[in-house]
Amino acid sequence: MEDVTPLLPSLLQQPARTLTYCSARKGKRKSVKSVVKRFLRLHNGLWVRRKSGYKKRLWKKSAAKRKRLREFVLCTRTQCKLLDKMTTSFWKRRNWYVDDPYQKYHNRTNLQFHSPSPL
Repeated sequence: MEDVTPLLPSLLQQPARTLTYCSARKGKRKSVKSVVKRFLRLHNGLWVRRKSGYKKRLWKKSAAKRKRLREFVLCTRTQCKLLDKMTTSFWKRRNWYVDDPYQKYHNRTNLQFHSPSPL
């Protein structure tokens, strides 16, 4: 029988989310810095990110592909929940910027909400 122990650590390795539950100085939760750098939270609770690979090997990609990669993507519901857990309330508050390019995306519009019919 062959020995498979060298293969096990790579298979069983869990993803690392470096969330600090209790900081050393004040004992508070701390935000994950890579989330703050890579994602933008809209005021309606959705998170926005760039497409993966939008900075990599641009010399071999066509102009149309480069244009598509510069677009922003909305995260899914489970991703938004996870990103909310990985950041503190400071990053969830509303910010008002002059000439904000995301101003029209902060509020959800044209959504149909089904209210229960009164009986």
